[in-house]
Amino acid sequence: MKRIQCGILFVVLTGCVSPTAPVQDYASENSITLRYSAYDSVPTLTSEARDIAIKHCAKYGKQANYQGGNAVSALSAEELHRFACEKQKTDDSAVIAGQSKRPSYIFID
Repeated sequence: MKRIQCGILFVVLTGCVSPTAPVQDYASENSITLRYSAYDSVPTLTSEARDIAIKHCAKYGKQANYQGGNAVSALSAEELHRFACEKQKTDDSAVIAGQSKRPSYIFID
C-alpha cells in the first residue's frame, strides 16, 4: 500500500512584482481612464500610464492633468487612474503626493 502525503504551499508576494501594462478603460476628448494592476498599498501611477494619457489628450490639442487613482476593490491589485484633458496644464504633484501617503495604522474589526 502506497502512502500519499499532501502539503500546502504558501506563496508570499513581495515588492518585486511590477505593475501590468495599462489598458484603456474609458476615453473621450475630455478624459481618459486607465486600468492596470500594481502591487502596492497606495495607488501607483506609472510612467507608461502618464505617456498614454499625454498622447491621448494631445490628439485633441489638450494637456493631460492627473485626477487621481484608486483600487478597483480591496481584494484586488487592480487600479483605475483618471486624467482630464484640459487646455491648461496643472501641477499633478499635489494629487500624486496626496494619494501616496502610506497609512501608519490599519483598523482591524
